[in-house]
Amino acid sequence: MKNFFSFLKSKQFFIHFTIILTTIFIVFFCLIKWLSSYTNHGDFVEVPDFKGQEIGNLKSFVNNKDVAYQIIDSIYDPKEKPGTVLRQEPEAKSKVKHNRTIYLYVTGMVAPQIQMPKLIDRSERQARLILQTYGLKIGSVSEKQADCNGCVLSQTIDGKEIEPGKSIKKGSKVSLVIGVKDSYYTSNPGDTSSTKDPDFDEE
Repeated sequence: MKNFFSFLKSKQFFIHFTIILTTIFIVFFCLIKWLSSYTNHGDFVEVPDFKGQEIGNLKSFVNNKDVAYQIIDSIYDPKEKPGTVLRQEPEAKSKVKHNRTIYLYVTGMVAPQIQMPKLIDRSERQARLILQTYGLKIGSVSEKQADCNGCVLSQTIDGKEIEPGKSIKKGSKVSLVIGVKDSYYTSNPGDTSSTKDPDFDEE
């Protein structure tokens, strides 16, 4: 036992102990460096802003930006230009690894088909709400003498009568003819023009 404690106090022990610590430190340092290099730790790029970019320009847009892209969905929006990026994941200016794939949502090139709802015999107010729900627009609103005030008498697109259930493009403008029984009644045109039917005679 005395020999053991004497060895711990000896110069030879301290030399060996220093060598062991130095070796452990070097191995640990090299391991950290290797892991950092393998995972590109601390090596990030900033995500560019894809919003508003046209599909045809995406390849040139990502050139030298160290990111990739993938279009995963198309969303029809009549207010936006077809074939442009609406949103992205991750968001612009986020920090990501090199060659990270950015997922894009673009506007559809063609309006989807929907079924024309039944508006006839409904009130003008109901018809407007239904059209809004279906993603359709209000066209012209005209009045015609009838046995009701504010009821929808016909529904047309580009001057053609459209039967309920018929396939039409989302975003189409639907024109309405509103029945008027009493001369004091007027339809509610909202943001569209309201014209009286030439066959309508006030009492």
